[in-house]
Amino acid sequence: MDPTQEFHHNLGHWIKRVDHAITLRTNAFLRPHGLARSQWEVLFRIAATEGVTQKSLQSAMQVESGTLTGIVDTLIKKGWITRTAHPQDRRVNLLQLTIEGRQRWRAVPNPITELRPRMMQGISAADEAWAIHILQQAVRNLDTSPAKEDES
Repeated sequence: MDPTQEFHHNLGHWIKRVDHAITLRTNAFLRPHGLARSQWEVLFRIAATEGVTQKSLQSAMQVESGTLTGIVDTLIKKGWITRTAHPQDRRVNLLQLTIEGRQRWRAVPNPITELRPRMMQGISAADEAWAIHILQQAVRNLDTSPAKEDES
């Protein structure tokens, strides 16, 4: 098989393409609200769990500490959130929406609700369930691989 064809028959290639397309569409959708996809996800999680710790948010989002810190710093500068030290452990940062941030958040439409129908056109519920099953198994396979243990 031609190396170009082989690349285009690689599951990882298509996962990356879908993620990139989602990011582009979501960023365009959120641009009028002054947000990007990564910022929206942080706000979504903070709105769902007021007073979430930055460390638990990092774990939930599966991002590097520096990546999340940059997003949080940007949202603080934009007036969406605050970062305060935990009252019992000053090493732990708590994240909360500001009053203005909460009001602005209510006005931001959910990009998942808006963009998902377009993305899922022509894909049956059964096909979606099967794709999720396959991807979950791939994650389990990689999470238990020796390479994962070597990173520790």
